[in-house]
Amino acid sequence: MALILMSHGNMAIETLKSAELIIGELPETTALGLEKSDGPEDLKAKAEAEIKKYYGKEPVYLIVDLLGGTPGNVAVNLTQTYPDMQVISGLNLPMVINYANQKFIGSDIKVADLMKEAKDGIVDVNAFINADSDEDDEEDE
Repeated sequence: MALILMSHGNMAIETLKSAELIIGELPETTALGLEKSDGPEDLKAKAEAEIKKYYGKEPVYLIVDLLGGTPGNVAVNLTQTYPDMQVISGLNLPMVINYANQKFIGSDIKVADLMKEAKDGIVDVNAFINADSDEDDEEDE
């Protein structure tokens, strides 16, 4: 299984670095960033070079930061040539860690699990703390 992360700027690159800091090296994983000097065709060429390394040999997952932005539009365009590639938007660190965990245990990647992990990683910490504090107050009564 191969994973390609793609974003505006360095988000994908730094997300991959952060994931590897937490869980170790992620083989067959790369990150690409769209810089100010790049156009869509530049990013497409970089992504396609990575896709070609794996496509047809193993599943390819492409996670982009934002649907509707240039990286997302490039990914959608690439599905015309690589229809079996799985594209997901909403790149975040919990999603990448979940991908790595699924890969490390040797299971098939479940896209629904990646998306759930991404969504579950968004927490209003103040509300969480206050809810926990309210529960403690109820126990004291």
